[in-house]
Amino acid sequence: MSEEISYVDEDGKQLVATNDTANSIELGSGGSELVISTKLDGRIRVKNLGSREFMRYYRQRPRPSPSRNIALAISLASRYRSMGLATVQSKQQMMRMKVLKEMNRSGVDAMRSKIGMKSNVIRNLPKNVEH
Repeated sequence: MSEEISYVDEDGKQLVATNDTANSIELGSGGSELVISTKLDGRIRVKNLGSREFMRYYRQRPRPSPSRNIALAISLASRYRSMGLATVQSKQQMMRMKVLKEMNRSGVDAMRSKIGMKSNVIRNLPKNVEH
């Protein structure tokens, strides 16, 4: 008694039966694809069932909801607090950080021009200009 197993596509059409000797079923590269070869009227038709066919399963994500977003934001804020990072900064802290960043930037530019003057280097001239 032979049991016949068949593979059908999404439309319900039979692709191949397992005990059919004219057709072959094998795994593709890395085992992530199923390659089904069908011989019909001297022609060979190959059907690859692989990662693209499984995309509909990969893309299934829960729909965003306000309660889910709020819960996610609260959990992230608590993680940041547990690491000692501030989640909401005051305007004073933000202004202080901007001023410090600007001071650092202007300090680097001043140091670069000072070093350039000491070594008599003008950055904008091409190297083949002698003056």
